Amino acid sequence: MKSNISKHPCQGKCTDFKEEQCKTCLVPESAQCAVTTTLNQKYIKGDVVAYMNHIEFDDLHTVEAYQPENHYWLDNGQLVYESWIRSATVAELDANRRLSESELAMAEVS
Repeated sequence: MKSNISKHPCQGKCTDFKEEQCKTCLVPESAQCAVTTTLNQKYIKGDVVAYMNHIEFDDLHTVEAYQPENHYWLDNGQLVYESWIRSATVAELDANRRLSESELAMAEVS
């Protein structure tokens, strides 16, 4: 049976590419693949996120794209794992930075 993705961008580049979409490929096979991927992702393009507290960056970033296995491209060019980020709170959006735990607690009270 002839592959319907003979012009796939990973052909000749990705070692896992055979006659069908590989699991490590960063390029969706088709719009159908993109729809399936959307069902499994926590964030969508345009979501504003903050790094988790164990990471020292205080800037907020925007999700640019989802990648397989729960990874996200951010607007700063970083590829991060889903557990490294969280949705920015309203208080953080107002402050335009990640707030400390104590600042977040105070923002919830006020």
